[in-house]
This record gives sequence, C-alpha cells and structure tokens, in this order.
Amino acid sequence: MGRRIIKASLIGLTSLVAAAVGPARADGDRQSVILHCSAKCDGVVNSVRGIGGELDYKFDNIDAISVQLDRSRLPELSTIAGIKAVYKETVVDAPAPVEGNPRKSFAAGTEAPESAAALSESDISSLAASSPSDFSFNNRLIGASALHAGGNLGSGVIVAVIDTGTTNASVVADLKDTVIGGENFVPANRDSVRSPTSRKNGPHGTWVGTVIAGHAAFKFNAVTTAAIKRYSPESVTADGFVPVVGVAPGARIYAMKVFDSGNHGSPSSRIIAAMDRAITLRRNYNNGVPSTPVSGDGSEDNPFKYDSLKIDVVNMSLGGPTLFAGRDVEDRLTLEMLKVGITIAVSAGNSGTAAMTVGSPGTGLGSLTLGAANTATHERILRDRQYGPGIGALFRPDSNTQTAYFSSRGPDADGTMKPNITANGFATFAQGSCNNGATPPKFDAACIAGTAQAGFAWVSGTSFSSPTAAGAAALLRKAFPAAAAALIRNALILGANPAFLGDGSARIDQGAGFLSVTGAAAALQSGRVTSFIPGADQVEERDDDSDAVRKNLANAGFRTVKFEHDHFSAHVSNLKPGQVKQFFVRSRRETDLFTVTLKNITPENPAATQNQIFGDDVMFTVVDAPTSFAVDRVPLDFFTADTTFAVDHPQTGVLRVAVGGDWTNAGRISADVDIVQHRSRLSPETAEGEVRQDDLIPVLVNVPAGTKEAVFALYWDHDWGAYPTNDIDMILLLPDGTMNFDGATLNSPERVVIKDPKPGVWTVYVNGFTVFGQSDEWQLRATADGVRLRRQ
Repeated sequence: MGRRIIKASLIGLTSLVAAAVGPARADGDRQSVILHCSAKCDGVVNSVRGIGGELDYKFDNIDAISVQLDRSRLPELSTIAGIKAVYKETVVDAPAPVEGNPRKSFAAGTEAPESAAALSESDISSLAASSPSDFSFNNRLIGASALHAGGNLGSGVIVAVIDTGTTNASVVADLKDTVIGGENFVPANRDSVRSPTSRKNGPHGTWVGTVIAGHAAFKFNAVTTAAIKRYSPESVTADGFVPVVGVAPGARIYAMKVFDSGNHGSPSSRIIAAMDRAITLRRNYNNGVPSTPVSGDGSEDNPFKYDSLKIDVVNMSLGGPTLFAGRDVEDRLTLEMLKVGITIAVSAGNSGTAAMTVGSPGTGLGSLTLGAANTATHERILRDRQYGPGIGALFRPDSNTQTAYFSSRGPDADGTMKPNITANGFATFAQGSCNNGATPPKFDAACIAGTAQAGFAWVSGTSFSSPTAAGAAALLRKAFPAAAAALIRNALILGANPAFLGDGSARIDQGAGFLSVTGAAAALQSGRVTSFIPGADQVEERDDDSDAVRKNLANAGFRTVKFEHDHFSAHVSNLKPGQVKQFFVRSRRETDLFTVTLKNITPENPAATQNQIFGDDVMFTVVDAPTSFAVDRVPLDFFTADTTFAVDHPQTGVLRVAVGGDWTNAGRISADVDIVQHRSRLSPETAEGEVRQDDLIPVLVNVPAGTKEAVFALYWDHDWGAYPTNDIDMILLLPDGTMNFDGATLNSPERVVIKDPKPGVWTVYVNGFTVFGQSDEWQLRATADGVRLRRQ
C-alpha cells in the first residue's frame, strides 16, 4: 500500500510561460484536482465549467468535487467563490504484500492446493470448539473462535472491500457463496476486465476477502503440511486438511474495485468515489430504499449491483501521504461512514519502523486503524517453507508476538495516537485470484480455465491486519445489532489487550493493544463504551503555528531531543527482540547536516545463545521530516559494529531516528546513539514574498558564465514542521527555454543543485501547489559558487 503525489503533472505549467519558451504544446495537458467546497458545490461546478473544466465526480456525502481542466487555467481556481481547499490529484499505489529485505525476505511463493472441501457453519463451530480453526488467522488468539463456537459467524453481515476486486468463482473455494456483488470504479479505457468479481483481477482484494470470510478446508503439499504440523499441530485435521477460516466466515462481501487488473495505481478521486458510494448505499438503505439488485445476474463476470445495501463494515487495505492528517477529504469521509452506520477498518501502512508514518485514510479520525503484529508461529512456518524443516525456530527464536518491523507507527502530525489496535499481519495464509499481482500480471492458466484452485500465498503487511479487524467488527455487529458503528469501533479499541505483545511495544507501535473480539464484546455488554470520537468536533480546525508538529508531539507525550552545544547522546538499554526506541529530532532551516552514530552495540546473550543464523543485532533507520510516509535517509538495516551516518540537507520539521532490537534476536541488546547537528548561516535571500493557492510567481536571476555550481533553495513557513503542511514547488526555466522540475516534489525546502549551469537569465517559478489558508510566506535563496544571486 502507498500513495505518491503526481508531480510530473507540473510539466503542463509550460503553457503559463509560453512567451518565454514558445507556443504551448498542442496535446492539451489537463490536470485533475479535488475541490473542497465551503457549502454545496453546484455553483462551483458551474464556475469550473466556465473556465473549461470537466466534472469527473460530484460526491454525495461531502462537499467536494473532482474536476479536470487545462493546467494553464489552474490559477483561475483562486478566483472562484465557494472553493474552500484545492487538492491536486494523487495516485494510490496498488496494494501489495511486503516482500521484506534481501537478508530477510518474506515471500514464500504461491502454492496451489491439492484439494478443497467446503465447510458448513456447523463444521466451523465444531472446529472452533475443539481447536484453532486456522493457524494463519489466529481466531483463537483474537477470541473469534469463542464466538464461532457459540454459533456467531457474522452470518449475513455485509462487508464492502475497497480494493482490487474480490473473486466470485469456483476457483476460490474459500469464498463460495460469499461475494454478493460489486461495482467497478475503473474507467473502461483503463482496464479490459470490467467485473469487480473476476478471477482476472489482482489478488489483493481476494486475499483480503479470505481473511474476512474464508470458510473452506484445503490439502497442501507435504512441505507445507509438515511445517504447519510442526508449529501448530491442531491446525491440521486428522485427514490432513487445513481449515482456512476467516474471522467472520458467515459474512458477505460487496466488491468495490478501484485498481485495474494490471495492478497499477488508482487516482485518489477514484478511492474517494468508492468511499462515497459505500456511504450512499448505506444511507439509501437507512432511508428505506429496497435492497434489490438493479443490474447484473450474479455471475462472476456480471455481478449484482445495488442502489441500497446494509453495509455494516468497510475494509480499506490501502493508503498514503496526507498534508492534513484527519482533515483531508478521504479522512473526513471516515466520519461520514460512522454517521450512517459503517465501521471502517483501515491499514496503518507499511512505512515503519520509524514513528509518524501512518498513512491516509488511516489518519482519519473515524478510522479503526490497524498496525501489524508478527507471531512466532506465522514466521516459523514461513521460514520452514522457505529454507527447510526446523529452520523456522532458528530463524525466529523469540516466541513473543511482536509489532512487525514494517508496521507504520504513530502519532499523526496533529498528535492523534495511531494505530488504534494491532492484529497479525505477518505471513498470513490467504487465497488469491488467478492474477499473480505483478505489473504486468501473469495469469495461472489452469486457474483461468477453472481446472485448478487459485493459489495460496503467505502475505505480510498491515493490509492483512485490517481485514482481521473488519471481520471482528462483523462478528460484533451480529452479536450487537443495535450498536452504533462508532460503538463497534470504540469497543474494539477499548477491548484490545495491551499486554499480549511481548516486545515492549508502546502505544505508537501497537495502539491500544492486540485485537480481542471477546474483550470488545465484553466492553459492549458492560455498557462501558461510548460513541465519542476524539477530535471529530474539531474537524474544521487547523493550526497556523509553523512549529505545530513539534508542539503536537509534546502534547502527545513525545519531546524532541535536546541538543547541548549541537550534540545529543543517549543509551538505549536492553531492547527486547522487536522493540523500538524512537528519537524525534528537530531540523531547522540552518541545519545542513546531522551526523548520527550507532555505537557500543552489546547483546545480552553470548554468541553461543544468540540467533544461530544471524547472531543478535540492532535494526536501525533514519527518516526525514515528511509525516504520514517514510523518506528514508538511512534505510532500515542491521548492525553489530559502530557505524556513522551522514544525513545531509535534512528537510525542515522533525526527523525520526529509530533504534530497535532485531525481531530475529534471541535476547536483549543495548546500544548508544550520538547525534550531532551541523548548522550554517543561511545565505542572504534572493527574493521573498507571499504565495497563494495556484500562484505561479516568477523570479529572474542571472547566472554568470563559468559558474561551476548553482544552488536554488525555496523555503516557506508552513513546511513539514507545520500542521497542516503546505506544498510549495519550485520550477526552473533555463536560458535555452528548457524547464527543470527537480524542485517540484513534496520536499521542504525544495532544493536543486545544477552542475555547470548554462549562463544567462534563469526564471525561478514559485508555485502554490497546495496552500491551506490565505497564503504562505516564502524565501528563495539562489547562489552561484556560493555567491548570492540577486533578483533581476
């Protein structure tokens, strides 16, 4: 899962400087934008059409629209009354499992089962009463088996899965009679596979579906069966079958396809449209609209579509960056879902181990946001399949459940504590589609022909923690049909077990604790749960303080490190396997380098009792100031010896340094961390001023002949240290008419270094890409071989 901002779209701004570079291109560049209106958007729609814009989506449940217009006319949006905020289109990457790293990969391949057998509701209840019904989904660990044994399988509860589509075909026996229909939000010119329930869609949404509602038993090859028997013997029946049972095996799934079958990314407006549609379907049901199909025949390639549906749960195993955590359009829709009766489970993201990396809509105030746990059973079975019998116990000697190293951590930029809870997201055993999920995809011919079952895979990621919680919400909805959606959400948080993980995980790692369905049910039964959503009554608020992130962190209980004469040192003592210590480091405009040293690494155990494959070591990473995703400055790696890292030209805001005990360690480990900040006096400003949304402000400078290096640096007040964060871009027009977009990123500051620049007049355009509020203050510093360039 992940999301990237479309910065390449700024190429269209060449039309705004046509006088300098010649006539505008004839191919008609257009830009998609999302407009958040101050009231109903009808007047805004008419005004946008008046400047040549086209309406893509008019959302029903939030005052927002998605439009396309010529990029040359973007600045005219600032003159239209009724526009509250402008968001440039983003692309949400097609969700995919985490593959690990070169030393410790996760992927164990896809396996076709040898045979399949349907499981009835009575079969599942009997299994739940006698043994864990499936090692992978840990229904006993989360308490789901107790509800199954009592007859609660979540039967009939509808879960909408916003994803790649969810397969409704005999080749996915685990979802037989589960997928009741669906809708496709991918335009016809983007994908020839039109059905959201086709076996040709990417596997991710089907993997998610089996975690929620799987209900079959399978025979696997001897290697897999032996691995399961070795570490979870009760998960294999006497006749050699492995029950693959979801958390709510009686639930029904409505497939909402937002990613094409080629496994490409999706525009954020398409994601928002699916969220909006789910709300409308439930709202129509609430208003008495009959829940009968309006099209389709219920087959795989022509599924039923509804205009009214009692959707009780939505799962979104996707997400990415936000500049305004909790308050952008996607995040606001999470609250609208709760209002109509939908509990929404969302993946936190796979951008850990560092803090402040939870993605949107997991940052939504109404989301039930899931971090990923790693149980020893999952990992040991996976490693036996990968490397041979018994290797799993050597690879993962620590038997405690841990927060998975890749799981995104909190808090959010506004100080909100996320994730909310944690569930297993490591080596989950799930059945997919006939599409292998690669780009371009590869199809299993036997699966496509219907002569073989779709393959199973061991998949890791918060993508598979989220549907575990979605299934739990379905069980609670069945048990407490009158409970409000917010009560279901809050009960799962209140009922979580904070002591289940044994790695010393803190609130920003595991949330309130490990998912417990029985704990949530007890909380609901006791009447201790309220529908209160912290911050929901302040969703219109924003903070104009340029140092807001650091202050929000302090309010949440986290302080930035205190430098003494530009030096900070700390001893990290006795880190358990998987435990992470976070350091929050303030980066100012004048900071040009951090030197970070990891030293005195001391394992608790002697070599003979450390991990017998790797030894015991420290895992370590440094991420830059952007929040809600990770910009790696020191990519996660593993260390046993003193090492120094140089983090040059850090972005302004708060960097995070994460030091952890490697999850494969056998014992505790300690280390020292030294951080030295190097600061230089900023060069005098070349130009400064105010920038508004969509402004394109030219600054002309003359680069002398013979210059070896020109540096252009654009700063603004509401950078990554502010909440919300403004995105101001810097576009360079060279003397020969070519353009440079290296400063059109999400970085703050934007900094471009040009070696042997062309002499002559350069034009630096300051572009208000996303500006919250009326305006922002900017400063441009341009130098040639270290000498200030003055504005012409």
